[in-house]
Amino acid sequence: MNEFLDYIAHHFENCVWLAVMIMAMIPTIESKIAIPFGMNTEIWGSNALNSFESFFYSFLGSIIPCILIVLIVRKLKSRTTGFLTNKFLQKYNKKSQSVSMKTNNFTKYFMLTAFVAIPLPLTGVWSGSLILGLSNLDIKMGIISIIIGAIISAGMISLICNIFSNSISYILIISFIIILVFLFVDLFISLLREHIKNKKVKNDK
Repeated sequence: MNEFLDYIAHHFENCVWLAVMIMAMIPTIESKIAIPFGMNTEIWGSNALNSFESFFYSFLGSIIPCILIVLIVRKLKSRTTGFLTNKFLQKYNKKSQSVSMKTNNFTKYFMLTAFVAIPLPLTGVWSGSLILGLSNLDIKMGIISIIIGAIISAGMISLICNIFSNSISYILIISFIIILVFLFVDLFISLLREHIKNKKVKNDK
């Protein structure tokens, strides 16, 4: 881990903002890691960003993939049904259906904003963009909802980092651990469900 951080610090020491934007573009990581990463003086020294700069570049980085994801998913959705039945996308497809089923338009977009705004693993701009792409929501309104959610999420993380500015390194480490734990639990649950499903099919035969 230290070697990885040293490598990044060496190659991006004069453009920390770019490192933060690239970090924010990564699925699941996004602003949750990018903001404390950019503010970490142990990595960047005097080149570390302040909370507003880290918020701004992290927000930009997380939003850049949004439109591309939505357009690609909508294109694939219209051309093939196999894309929708992909196991990786099943949970997002279910979430998109639950959002689309709401009769009130405000509720639909509010749900999308809330999903992006909650700064937890498996939520965020990438997940929100997949849900928007798989749903029948208006793309323009959906992207606005995602942008609002991304601002709220990045703002909450920046506020936490500001309040605990002396513990940025710990926040970064804890955030990494939480993301890894969530991903492991999600994978375990998915495998368990698949095992139960296969077992049930065998018993029915």
